[in-house]
Amino acid sequence: MESVLIMGGSDFIGKSLAKYFIKHRHKVDVLTTGSIDYEGVNKHLLCDRKNLDELENALNGNEYTYIYDMTAFFKSEIEDLFKFVNRKNLKKYVVLSSSAVYKKSEKYISEDDEKGINPAWGQYGIEKVQAESYIINSDIPYIIIRPTHIYGPENNLYRETYFFDRIREGKAIPVPSDRNEPVLNQFIYIDDFVRVLYSLTKNDKVREIYNVSTPQNITWKKFIETCGEVMGKEPIIKYVDSDKIKIKERSYFPFKNTSCILEIEKLIDHGLYIPNILLEKGLRKTYEWYIKKKPKMNDEKMVEVEQVLKIV
Repeated sequence: MESVLIMGGSDFIGKSLAKYFIKHRHKVDVLTTGSIDYEGVNKHLLCDRKNLDELENALNGNEYTYIYDMTAFFKSEIEDLFKFVNRKNLKKYVVLSSSAVYKKSEKYISEDDEKGINPAWGQYGIEKVQAESYIINSDIPYIIIRPTHIYGPENNLYRETYFFDRIREGKAIPVPSDRNEPVLNQFIYIDDFVRVLYSLTKNDKVREIYNVSTPQNITWKKFIETCGEVMGKEPIIKYVDSDKIKIKERSYFPFKNTSCILEIEKLIDHGLYIPNILLEKGLRKTYEWYIKKKPKMNDEKMVEVEQVLKIV
């Protein structure tokens, strides 16, 4: 039986991935700093990956066919991990990166070209570039995954749940207005995303970078209106000229106001799973979870929602 280590299995992506591998009868270990609330895990390695003594003790004596790293943010975290990974039987190290690294005209931005990153992503984008650069220049059998916005049940980011909350309560939603051109984004439902990751076990390709998205271009207006459609309520949208009010967009809107459109031809060319759950279906499934679980969430970054609405 092929063994799998998932770095991060407590929340959303890592949890969904672990449950999918368990469902398909793989031997799954998860390494987390917190508890897990599902069954079938072979070993729960309770460990802070930033504590090298804990990390070494957790990995000691274990071998894995696949490692899925859903919690690496920095180059140093990957360096530290591979100080202790037994690579004897390792076929693939799959690391979650970011669309912040992607540019349509340049498939990869080198560490020496950090200024070329979309400025909306700032230091986060630079750190992702540095992490990717380290992996690419190593001898690790890597797969780098660059997803667009991931959504669905149990999302620990206050995004679709925020829109559901506002629409349910009949409250207006402040939305940054388009500037020179429409802001277009792509989204991927969590079940589709997990299936893409799982399909990586079905071929022998390594040292590859994959963009992962559902090829459906969506405006913020369309996303919010679709939330309303699945709820049976019309959302109240208030457009905001952030340049005039001088309030940071991320302080009243749950996404960065920048376009994110990915090319996924390589997924097709390499025979991997192709995402096919369109936004309406995915949001409908998410809303069913929302109604059932009634999650209470907030985002400490979004502190100016009501203040912005007073101005506009």
